Amino acid sequence: MENQNLNELSHETSFKIIYEMIESAKAKIGNNYFYYLFWGYLIVATCLLEYFLITAVKYQEHYLVWPILMPLGVLITLFFYLRQKRNNTSKTYVGITMSYFWGGWMISFSVLMLFANLKQEYMVIIPVILAMYGLAAFVSGGVVSFRPLIWGAVLAWTAAVVSYFLPYLAQLLVLAGVVIISYIIPGHMLKQLSKKG
Repeated sequence: MENQNLNELSHETSFKIIYEMIESAKAKIGNNYFYYLFWGYLIVATCLLEYFLITAVKYQEHYLVWPILMPLGVLITLFFYLRQKRNNTSKTYVGITMSYFWGGWMISFSVLMLFANLKQEYMVIIPVILAMYGLAAFVSGGVVSFRPLIWGAVLAWTAAVVSYFLPYLAQLLVLAGVVIISYIIPGHMLKQLSKKG
């Protein structure tokens, strides 16, 4: 009888520990709202700037906004990440998993963009970006059970398929709209979550 009570207590304690780890991970992801907001606003601004350069200015090298603003974004993100890492010495399994995921995601994304540009397959770039955004939102949302990111992933994947059949100007607007819904809005929700935690 005593053994059965210990077993039940052990299961109950295990579930409580797992629940607390998930809640802690949610709070940590919530504290990382900066990345969702920063990249969300940067991508939307870049899309709209390129759209403006094409339609209003008729600038031939409108695409240069991407190789200029994206590396700048990476540098700002790296600076923020290193500063955050210096201030936070505790490591969690979820945190380590997400670090490896985002590192692998960035390498995969860079390789795909390199090949698309080398082959001059410009019409697939935005669908690939949307598909990769879907992957990032799905994994991040799934790891911490944050449904707005998961729904954002479904939207991004759907938009990736639709945008493949659209002209480039329409693709830019689709990308901007999807990023607002799948990254910026969840980013603000995560910011609110981090204030509660």
